[in-house]
Amino acid sequence: MSQSTSPISEPVTTSPQMDHTTQKLVAFTQQLQWHHLSQAAVASAKARILSTIAVSLAAFDMPPVKIARQLAYETASGPKASLIGSLLKTTPDMAAFVNAAMVRCLDMSDSYVMQAVSHPADAFAAILAVAEAHQQSGQDLLLAMAITYEVQCRFVEVVPYNHHGWDQTPVVALGAALGCAKLLKLSASQTAHAISLAVAPNISLNQTRTGTLSMWKGMAGPQGARAGVHAAYLAREGMTGPDGIFEGKFGFWNQLMGGTGYDIPLPPQFNHHVFAIEQTMIKSFPTRFNCQVPVFAAQKLRQQVDIKEIVSLKIESIRQAFARWMDLPEIWAPQTRETADHSLPCTVAMALLDGTITPQMMNSERFKHPDVLDLMQRCKLEMPDEFANLAPAVRCCRLTATLKNGNTVVQEYRRSTADDQADSGWDAALEKFNTLTENLLNRSAQQELTQFIQSLDQRQDLGTLVALTHLALR
Repeated sequence: MSQSTSPISEPVTTSPQMDHTTQKLVAFTQQLQWHHLSQAAVASAKARILSTIAVSLAAFDMPPVKIARQLAYETASGPKASLIGSLLKTTPDMAAFVNAAMVRCLDMSDSYVMQAVSHPADAFAAILAVAEAHQQSGQDLLLAMAITYEVQCRFVEVVPYNHHGWDQTPVVALGAALGCAKLLKLSASQTAHAISLAVAPNISLNQTRTGTLSMWKGMAGPQGARAGVHAAYLAREGMTGPDGIFEGKFGFWNQLMGGTGYDIPLPPQFNHHVFAIEQTMIKSFPTRFNCQVPVFAAQKLRQQVDIKEIVSLKIESIRQAFARWMDLPEIWAPQTRETADHSLPCTVAMALLDGTITPQMMNSERFKHPDVLDLMQRCKLEMPDEFANLAPAVRCCRLTATLKNGNTVVQEYRRSTADDQADSGWDAALEKFNTLTENLLNRSAQQELTQFIQSLDQRQDLGTLVALTHLALR
C-alpha cells in the first residue's frame, strides 16, 4: 500500500471564524486520504471493527440498549441506517445512538488513556450509520475510522479534561463529526461548523463517573456519537456554529480548562506516521481500561496461591487512575455493574477467585457475592511514585499476598503503549468475537462476518456488513 511523502498543508484559512485548533482539525480531516493509510493502520482498523461488532452483539439485551432501542423508530424516507442485530432501519443519528450503546455498555471496547480517557469505538457507530446511509465503500469507512480515532486519541494525549470535572461526550462528538464530515464530503467551512456544532451543545459533567455509577456511564459516549452525526448533517445543510469554539473568550480552553490552551498533536505529515488506531488497547475483560492490567496480575497470582490462605492483599497501581476512587464506599461494596467494573479491589478479587471476568459474571452480579466482598475486605490499595512516574505510557499493577503461614507472594504485570501497538490485534479480536457470539450466531454466520470484515477494504456494500449481524442467524 503506497504512502504519501507530502506533509499536510498549512491550516485552512478560508473561513475567518476558525480558531487555530479548529483550523488544525479541519486541515487534518480534509487532507487525509486512503493512500495515506499504512497496511498496519488498515489491519488494526479491521481488528477493532471485529472487536466492536463482538461487544455490540453481546450487549444486545442489556437494559440501556433496550431502552435506547425503544426510542429508535423505523423510517421510510430520507437517509436510513440499520440497528446492529435487529436490522431495523432508522435515522442515522438514532442508529448511531443505539449502536454506540451496544458498543459501550459492556465496557469491553478498545480504549486509549493518556491525560484523559478515550473510548474511540463509541464514534464508530456514527460513521457506520452515515456510511451505510450513503452507500459508501469499505475504504471510505476505514478512512473515516482513522480520522475519528486520530482526533479523539490525540486530543486525550494532551487535554486532561477528566481531571477538570468533564466527561468524554464532546470528544466523541468531535471525532464522530469529523469522520462523518469526511464521508459526507463537507467543505472546509462546513467541517469547521460541524466541529463547533458538535462541541458547543455537548459539554458533559464527569459526575457521570463519580459515586454509584448509573446506566448513563455507558451512554455518555453514544450521546456524543449521535451528536456528531447530527452536527455533520446540520453543517451540510448550512447551519453555522459559534466562532472560537476552542480559543474564544468562552471557548473550551477558557471555560473547561481554566484558561490553559492545548496543541492537539495531529501528524505534521503522513509518511511513516503511526496512526492512533494502531495504538488502542483491545480489552480482554468487561472492566474499566485501567482495571485490565490488575486482572492480568491477578490471573498470574492465582496460579501461585490458595486464595483461602490469603490473610491480606496489597494492590499497588497507578495513582493517576485510581487515587480519587480509593476511599469511595461504593468502590468497596459495588451495587451496580457500572461501579463494579470500575472498582480496583472488586475486579482483582473476582479475577483471583474465578480466574477471569466475563460479561456473564457481571450480568449475574458476581460482585455482590459474599466471597468477593470478603476478599475485598482483605485488600488495601497503595499508589507508589514508581508506577505514577511510568504512567500513562506504562500501566502497572503489583499484588502482594500475605498468607496464613506468614509467607508473601508477589506478582506484577505491566503493559505499555508499545505492547498495544506490537500487532494489529486481529487474533485477539477474533478470539473475543468467537467467544462473545458463540451463543448468538451460528458458526457459518460467524465465519461469514469475520471474512467480510477481513476483506472490508475490497467491499462496496456496507449494508451487507450490518446485515450479517442479524441475530436471526443464531
